[in-house]
Amino acid sequence: MGKRDKESIGFGVIGLGIGASHVRAITQTEGAELVALCSLDTARLAAIAERNGVKATYTDYREMLRNPDVDVVCIATPSGMHADMVIDCARAGKHVVCEKPLDVRLDKINAAIRACREHGVKLQCIFQRRFEPLHQKIKETIARGRLGRLVLADTSLRWYRTQEYYDGGSPPGWRGTWKYDGGGAFMNQGIHAIDLLQWLVGPITAVFARTGTYTHHIETEDTGVAVVRFACGALGTVTCTTSAYPGLTNDLHIHGENGSILTSDGRLVAWKIRGEREQEEEQAMLASFGGATGGSAAADPMALSLSAHFPQIRDMVLAIKENREPAVPGEEARRAVRVILALYESARTGREVEIRHDG
Repeated sequence: MGKRDKESIGFGVIGLGIGASHVRAITQTEGAELVALCSLDTARLAAIAERNGVKATYTDYREMLRNPDVDVVCIATPSGMHADMVIDCARAGKHVVCEKPLDVRLDKINAAIRACREHGVKLQCIFQRRFEPLHQKIKETIARGRLGRLVLADTSLRWYRTQEYYDGGSPPGWRGTWKYDGGGAFMNQGIHAIDLLQWLVGPITAVFARTGTYTHHIETEDTGVAVVRFACGALGTVTCTTSAYPGLTNDLHIHGENGSILTSDGRLVAWKIRGEREQEEEQAMLASFGGATGGSAAADPMALSLSAHFPQIRDMVLAIKENREPAVPGEEARRAVRVILALYESARTGREVEIRHDG
C-alpha cells in the first residue's frame, strides 16, 4: 500500500487510449482513487488529468512508479510492452491491472507472472466479458450440466478497421506488427472472443488454422479461421477478421445434447434447453438478456460501454482488501495467448497443433 492516510486504493494509469476506459472505471469504483496518469501524448494527458482532478502526471512511467500514492498500476500500452512494464511495477511493489494480452510471448508472460509472485503483488488481466451477467449465467448453466454433453462451440468476430487505425497509435504503426501487437485479428481483436469461448466451454486442446491479409497493409493477419477441439471432446470454430465492412457482429454459439445458446454482441439471441418449460424459460431469458448492450467495438475500438472495465477494477480493489487472488490472474490470462500462438503456429506450418495448459 502507499503512504497516504486514506482508506482508498490509489491507481495510476499508463497509456490513455484504451486506458481512458480504466480512468472512467476507477473514478466510478468505491474504494478506488485515481492519483496518477502517464502518457506520451501530452495534450491528452493534460486534458484527462484536468477533467479528473489529477495533479501527478508523467511521460515516463518509471517516474510514476516512484510515487508512494500509487498502489495499483493499470497498463494500457501496446501489447508487446506489457510484460516488461508488469515486471517493473512488481519490483516497485505495485499491484497491476494489465490490458489484454498479458504479452505477446509466453516466456515474457511467465516472467511477469513470476515477478508478481516473487514481489508479493497481485496481477489481474483485462477480460471484461467474463464479468457480463449473461456470460456469468451461461457459465453457471454449463457448469450445472443443463446442456448435457457439449458438442459444438463457435465464435465469430466480423469487425472492421481502417488502414488509418493500423497506421496510428503510439508509437505510430504498432498495430498489426508482430513485435508490438503480437499478431492481427486473432491476437488484438479476437482474443476476447477466444478467452470467453475457452472460459465457458473448457480448455482448447488442439487447433488447425489458416490466416491471410486481404484489405490492409500490415505484417500480420486481418483474417483468420480455425477448427478447434476442447478438452471435453466438443469441436468448434473460431473466425476473426477486421475486414468485414462496415463492422458487423461478434457471435457465440454453444450446442449441447440437451440445448443451444446463441448470443450476438453480448445480447442473447436464443436460449433453448430441453424441458417441459423450454419456451417459458427462453422468453424469461430473452426478457432479461435480449436487449441492447452498452456498446460495440465492431467499427470503433473506443466504442466500449462506459462501465466495461468497472467490474475488474472493483475486483482488484476487493482482492487487495480481502487479500485474495483477482478473478483473472496471470495464469488465467496466459491461456488465451497460448491458444492464439498455437493458431499462428498451425497457420505457419499447415498442421494441427496440440496445446498444453500446464504452465
